[in-house]
Amino acid sequence: MTRRRRVWTALLAAVLMVLGLQATPSTAGPEQQTVPAAPTAAAQVLTWTAGDDITRYTTMPTTAVAGPATIVFENSTATGNTTGMPHTLTFVTSDPEFNGDVELNILANPNDDMGGRHTAEVTLSPGRYFYHCTIPGHGQMQGILVVTEGGGEDTTAPNTSARVGGVQNAQGEYVGSASVTVAATDETGGSGVDRIQYAVDAAGDWLPYTAPVVVDRVGGHTIRYRAFDKAGNVSAEKSVNFTVVPPASDDTTAPETSATVSGERNADGTYVDMATVTVTASDTGSGVDRIQYASARRPTGSRTPAPSCSTRSAPTPCATGPSTRRATRRPRRASPSRWSPHPRGTPLPP
Repeated sequence: MTRRRRVWTALLAAVLMVLGLQATPSTAGPEQQTVPAAPTAAAQVLTWTAGDDITRYTTMPTTAVAGPATIVFENSTATGNTTGMPHTLTFVTSDPEFNGDVELNILANPNDDMGGRHTAEVTLSPGRYFYHCTIPGHGQMQGILVVTEGGGEDTTAPNTSARVGGVQNAQGEYVGSASVTVAATDETGGSGVDRIQYAVDAAGDWLPYTAPVVVDRVGGHTIRYRAFDKAGNVSAEKSVNFTVVPPASDDTTAPETSATVSGERNADGTYVDMATVTVTASDTGSGVDRIQYASARRPTGSRTPAPSCSTRSAPTPCATGPSTRRATRRPRRASPSRWSPHPRGTPLPP
């Protein structure tokens, strides 16, 4: 009887193993509990779509989080392409103002092997990516993808400051030159400062700030500045004002000047149509700052001086009569005016 019971027990165990129902011994102690697996983070999928319009993408993302991402670009009948028009989704890598670490160039049309729907796996860095369509005539299809660190969207602009340095006189003016240092910081947990820009005076263009800005031109000046973070936020424009004055100098000698006249002449030496006057100046002290000239008609034999002076930057066509010339060195000492007689018969310039 005992033997028969053992046989039936063995047969029952074999059946349970075949059915996969036999329990396996647990290695956990009496106080151990099974911990459920942590949920897997949702994959980041960024989707662009295009259709018949050649001026814009139909849909596109504007923000993303740094890290792995799946790029989806669909240009199909399902997204509104009824003509078979091809489009690309291309990330620009050659513009220093944008991230250049993602090589992406997807060409899609409804009749390709994928039916116009393509995917690519990329890894995004904090910053900005510029993308566009490279098909000729589709240049308006473009945009910017802003990528931030994980943990929420950055909507706060950077903080900026500027400091003016240099040697100052008793009036607070900067002697010889002034140096402007600009700094920017982003909030803790923000996307980080992307770039700083500055502009000189009210009409100056915005330029990339990479080092302190040195201004040595005499006069009053304004340096404007601003900063961008990697989320695309821009700080309010700020400015600093200062005045640069020339350094003191013991140079009391005016520059030496000379002038030469050239042009086509007739048999009696008169210049035909016009004459060109080239003025030069030299100074062994503080150096030549600028050259001025003036030209005016006068009756034969008259030595009436010209009514005004202009700054010279190139050889100047000259009219009938004398011209005055002078040069100033940097401490603003002018040379005495000289007369350079010109033959009669050449017309005044307009």
